[in-house]
Amino acid sequence: MNQRRLRLAYPCRRSFRLRPGLSGFLALILVGCTSGSTGAPTAGFDPLRLDPAVLTIGYDRIDTIYLRERGLGDITAEALSGLGSLDGSLRASVTDVGIDLYANDRLIGRFDRPSGGDARDWARLTLDAVYRARTVSPSLRSATADAVYTAMFEAVTDGLDPYSRYLDPDRAARERSFREGYGGIGLLLEYDEQGTAVIQQVFSGGPAAKAGVRAGEIILAVDGAAVGDWELSELGMRLRGPIDSEVDVTLLGTDGGIRTVTMVRAQVIPNTVTVAYRDDIAVIRINRFNASTSEDLQNAVRTIEDTLGRRPGGIVLDLRGNPGGLLGESVRVADLFIDGGEVIHTRGRHPESFQYFDADERDIARAVPMVVLIDGRSASGSEIVAAALQDAGRAVVVGASSFGKGSVQTVTRLPNGGELFLTWSRIFAPSGYTLHEQGVLPTICTSTGLDDVEEVVDRFQSGRMPVPAGLGRLRIEAGDDPAALDALRDACPWRTHDERLDEDVAVALLSDGTLFQRALSASLAPTLAQR
Repeated sequence: MNQRRLRLAYPCRRSFRLRPGLSGFLALILVGCTSGSTGAPTAGFDPLRLDPAVLTIGYDRIDTIYLRERGLGDITAEALSGLGSLDGSLRASVTDVGIDLYANDRLIGRFDRPSGGDARDWARLTLDAVYRARTVSPSLRSATADAVYTAMFEAVTDGLDPYSRYLDPDRAARERSFREGYGGIGLLLEYDEQGTAVIQQVFSGGPAAKAGVRAGEIILAVDGAAVGDWELSELGMRLRGPIDSEVDVTLLGTDGGIRTVTMVRAQVIPNTVTVAYRDDIAVIRINRFNASTSEDLQNAVRTIEDTLGRRPGGIVLDLRGNPGGLLGESVRVADLFIDGGEVIHTRGRHPESFQYFDADERDIARAVPMVVLIDGRSASGSEIVAAALQDAGRAVVVGASSFGKGSVQTVTRLPNGGELFLTWSRIFAPSGYTLHEQGVLPTICTSTGLDDVEEVVDRFQSGRMPVPAGLGRLRIEAGDDPAALDALRDACPWRTHDERLDEDVAVALLSDGTLFQRALSASLAPTLAQR
């Protein structure tokens, strides 16, 4: 998979296989270059409580990479107004000369616009204003640093778009574990009706698997402490820990025996890929895109012929309910099935957001017919895969119109451990339409009230079903025309229906070569975008 027309490079980036700095949650991950203070703390304010570097880096990212231009003055005023969530009497406003700060509508501080005007200067102004507000606000004086950061950054991101957000250090750490893995032993747990912690799955190659732990066993204690009435989240956190650290787990085996196993924690990246079979058709489900999804998918495809003992009659790639994940992994997944050509491209305000992702000339499924299943919960990375395979003529898309989360977020790791997610580009399918809001239109729609496979197929064959090949111009216009967008969403709306119907239609397509080829042709829309 190749990438073209990549411009600029930040000096400090986390490196991924795609190319330095080009991967992330639903997104690219950008890591702040500094973890210390950018200057002397504001006079009279405890430097151990608020680090100006947190605000400096956050303000700079919003100012330079967010999809739409934001002024540093407006960003600062919004951040200070966010203190109102800690004390409802506080608010701030931008003036021609700076920022005015109010408590109970009484002016308590007037702060001149910084002469330098860069993010560091505005961050220092913010700290001056916070210190002033603390002199009149008991609530703010008792607030923790993380509470202040959260109040300010949430106020700023709430005014951006639905996908830009701030996570405090605890929530950021939890979310990183889904993207990048965590130190653990490789188990999937669930409490049964009796409140016992039952192991549902043991991840292949993980510490638990190597120690002989088996699904169905029950966890009684961790490091000698009885599980008792722990919440599932607490049990999970006790099993997790630094990589290479030891943990003792006491287990009740399926044979009734009790044993304690010592395991060394390792990086655990949950497997997001599962395979089931409908006769000679493989149904591959991907529930999200994390750091190992493309590798897990390759392993799954390799096992299909071994399991069936022959070449499969088709592959169903089930992306229903998949909320997305890492941009790079979704591109790699699409790349695995495409013999060259564009996967997606992105465009935004920042020059580096103009990116083109191309596929390598290899198809690991060796042209086995494919159907992709999507629904209204399929978003982001799953939409990238569906659009790329549809536009390449590689797969027929079945189901309901996807969510329409067609944007890329950067993730900036701040010095306090929090993370700032910012939308920086829109995603465009190879044929030129934007995934933003309209999502992916299935070739064969199953959400129009029909509940029988033959009825769905008959509506398609009779030409009474809107298909992508006939809606190419409308899909291009929908990016700027609300009426066109509404027409597209109405063509195949998402509504609850029997999920089995989607899979049954997929099997019918893959079992009839003529029908499949006709559907494949109906998938192809003319390329209208200017490149």
